[in-house]
Amino acid sequence: MMPRERFGGSFHFLARGDFAGLVLSVLQEKPMHGYEIMMALEERFHGFYKPSPGSLYPALRSLLAKGYVAVTGEIRRKTYRITPKGRAYLEARHGELKAHFEAVQKTLGPERAAMFHEFRRTGRLIATNVRNVTPQQAKAIRGVVVEMRERIMQILAD
Repeated sequence: MMPRERFGGSFHFLARGDFAGLVLSVLQEKPMHGYEIMMALEERFHGFYKPSPGSLYPALRSLLAKGYVAVTGEIRRKTYRITPKGRAYLEARHGELKAHFEAVQKTLGPERAAMFHEFRRTGRLIATNVRNVTPQQAKAIRGVVVEMRERIMQILAD
């Protein structure tokens, strides 16, 4: 039996400053609002990872201070775009960032990505309808979630 690779281990690079590179790589495609950047990153990670506003906006402020991005628009509708200095930063770190992203893709794989995608879709479905859920529906949904968790524990135990 082969040893299992540690799932999620490839995401450690997000904490080492490479998050800025990810943000810049997304902005290289086109100028975007903060929410669009979060969605683009979520898509790149197949729904497994989505940055929070609490991680994205400080990173954008830092990139702005370094001159790697420029911003246009109003307070509530800012559009960020990569600058020539930001493009140079990406070019200088292209190999390193590409290797990190490929490691994440390899670690994640299509099956795990699909699994997390379905979890996110289910969470969104519940979140967008929570105000309309009756007590009876909440009880039934809770039962389904408990059954799912128990079934997952069985699968993981095999």
